[in-house]
Amino acid sequence: MPSTESQPWYVLNNPDEIASPALLIYPHRVEKNIQSLIAMAGDVGRLRPHVKTHKLPQVVAMHQAHGIQKMKCATIAEAEMLAQTGVKDILLAYQPVGPTQQRLITLAQRYPNSQFGCLIDNER
Repeated sequence: MPSTESQPWYVLNNPDEIASPALLIYPHRVEKNIQSLIAMAGDVGRLRPHVKTHKLPQVVAMHQAHGIQKMKCATIAEAEMLAQTGVKDILLAYQPVGPTQQRLITLAQRYPNSQFGCLIDNER
């Protein structure tokens, strides 16, 4: 991503000391992206970030620090991570089938302070 500031978007101070491959996260850049997202949406209540890319409770906490309490996920494991992080409104972005249905019910029972929802298909 090109820089729009006087400093480059990504800076590695000691690249030879970083094991490769490695996941590098720049918290100040994540913070700036969250602020930009809120500015575009105009209200945190209109946002439901999807966690399937980062899967990190630390990034979820950054969203929560800005008042974002609705999140979307792709797996039961991600839904559980969101509940453990204290997210209030969790949307599973696919229809649970088979044993996943019971796992979702169990999660809802285990984390009563979180509201769980899911998308479902309908023939009509």
